[in-house]
Amino acid sequence: MLKIPYFKSYRNACALACYTMVAKYFFPKTTFNQIAKISQWEPGYAIWGFKFWYWLMEKGIKIDDYDLIDYEAWVKEGVEGLRKSVSKRVFEDYQKYSKDLGILTKDIPMVINHKNFTYHRQKPTFKDLLQAFRQGAVCEVTLNRKIFDKRKRDFFHRVVVVDIDDKNVTFHDPRRRLPRPNRKEKLELFKKAWLEDLPEPELCVYRKN
Repeated sequence: MLKIPYFKSYRNACALACYTMVAKYFFPKTTFNQIAKISQWEPGYAIWGFKFWYWLMEKGIKIDDYDLIDYEAWVKEGVEGLRKSVSKRVFEDYQKYSKDLGILTKDIPMVINHKNFTYHRQKPTFKDLLQAFRQGAVCEVTLNRKIFDKRKRDFFHRVVVVDIDDKNVTFHDPRRRLPRPNRKEKLELFKKAWLEDLPEPELCVYRKN
């Protein structure tokens, strides 16, 4: 099991909580407020990882990102390039929860052109996760929380994996109202919440250079 520090979400900012956990694993003196400032987080809006990723990579962390977003099209065509590379459902969520997708366009080149960034424009597989975890990498995924928590609607939620065995996946779940460090779920249920129930599953892998 990876000994990753746990941090619960603040104002439904699960991504920011996960970024803080990742940062504190590599750099223990990192604080939530520091990562919030680096990421230019504003309460009430979803946070994108570009500024955080750049900060980490400049400190020597390598990142492998598995996603279906066409970053090059986003840079060339603006938000329209993003819209064309994802499903309607996902794009509408991006619009709803992001303050300004257009502003993000300028952050992308510094990430995708960085020597420590590798982009896999594809759906991740469980094999990708397992291989990275066994190599000692920190792995972050987005799940549909309704699968675990019996919610009536979809609820996309970011978590950090801390252990994988033959039957279970254990992860830090940064829930605000009911924090769940070291949450353990059956392997098949985890796969359903991550790979089967999301139109665009994501996997972000962090490791020391």
